[in-house]
Amino acid sequence: MIKESAIVQNGVVYTGRRHHDVIRKIVETTGIRPVTGEQGFVTDDGRFVSREEAAKIALSCGQIQKLTFHSRELFSEDLY
Repeated sequence: MIKESAIVQNGVVYTGRRHHDVIRKIVETTGIRPVTGEQGFVTDDGRFVSREEAAKIALSCGQIQKLTFHSRELFSEDLY
């Protein structure tokens, strides 16, 4: 199951409800601008996964019924 949005920036995984929340957290914590890390999600077992892998997980476990924006990638808006 997908737990929350995440971005890997300089080897550190930052998490939050939506990706824009994570971006804000990175800027406030590190001062880095622009945030260019890989966007993805964290699973309930703490594993970082890409948007595409997250979509497969969320669909297969019934967490979501369909993808809202793109046919192959999960967006935080798909979860809430």
